[in-house]
Amino acid sequence: MLKVLIVSVKAGAGHLKAAEAVEAAFAIYQPGVEVKNVDLLDYSNELIKYLYGKMYLDVVRILPEFYAYSYRNYESSKKFIKPRFLIDKFNFSDFFGIVEDFNPDIVVATHFIPEAVLENYRRKRKKKFRIAVTLTDYEFHPVWLVPNVDLYFTATEEVKSSLLFYGTPSEKIVVSGIPIHPKFSVKKNREELLAKYGLNNRSPVILISAGSFGVTPLGEVIADFKTIKDEFQVMVVCGRNAELRKDLEGKQKSEPRLKKVFGFVDFMDELMASSDLLITKPGGITVSESIAMGVPMIFIEPIPGQEEANADYFVEHGAGVKARNLPGLLYKLDQLVKDPEKLVEMSKRAKAISRPFAAKTIAKEAIRL
Repeated sequence: MLKVLIVSVKAGAGHLKAAEAVEAAFAIYQPGVEVKNVDLLDYSNELIKYLYGKMYLDVVRILPEFYAYSYRNYESSKKFIKPRFLIDKFNFSDFFGIVEDFNPDIVVATHFIPEAVLENYRRKRKKKFRIAVTLTDYEFHPVWLVPNVDLYFTATEEVKSSLLFYGTPSEKIVVSGIPIHPKFSVKKNREELLAKYGLNNRSPVILISAGSFGVTPLGEVIADFKTIKDEFQVMVVCGRNAELRKDLEGKQKSEPRLKKVFGFVDFMDELMASSDLLITKPGGITVSESIAMGVPMIFIEPIPGQEEANADYFVEHGAGVKARNLPGLLYKLDQLVKDPEKLVEMSKRAKAISRPFAAKTIAKEAIRL
């Protein structure tokens, strides 16, 4: 039986969700393959977990300008990778034990760290497994450039062109889209979902996502919805931010438009299928889920670098708009709420550039290696 090891890193929720999507696709479309899905950081010490996981989130939150500078002025990945392996040698021994025990034929990496670690391990130990890499944003960054990767999966033709520019052979690139869970490709009955969540079809439904870590400050936004005269209905997903959820639940009595407040959910596909517009940070997985459901977006608070590029891509294709501050968000929401034809057109544009079966494509192409 063919064995596939999927490896990610908990640096935000997106890379893990991509790994889960690929795992689900293998289970549905390639049931004869034995699959193991692991987070590289689960097999490292606390220092490495912080450096590769929490520190990333802290830097983005506290020092966004520094992160933006480092993203845009990144030097050759070869200079970055070599010293990193000195750390990897001493801190991923448990992970290498997993690799030895499972003995995969193919490895699918959804983050550049396991991509680099595994390529180094394969080369040094003279292993035979193939390495496939799933890029998770709509812009390419050279940190993903690692020698001897067998196959790259990209979001778009434009991302593929960047890989070609850096010397990756065309036959090693598949334009698959970003992997999302197969449930986002299943057609749903919107009327049933509206009833399920206590909504109606007389006014637009706005879904607000604070992200899986609940870092987007939405209290002010909800409080200022009163400045918009047209009717609309709001659902908010707060992620793991319990304080934000409590705050918004307290606002429901004074803001009748605020219909539902959720914490961390595993039914985002249903909420998106119920919605006419999503207000979100432009993470690669979230935006891919949204366009698969034909839901246009207003982008707020992008992470400098990759999320800014994601937002630009969807604005260019008419599937989203950017709001740089609270007044801008309120204005753009007001304009879209009062123009249902515009929302319909943006929905069509979102659907046109979606690749809802990306995870299926990845599962299919990976086993051909």
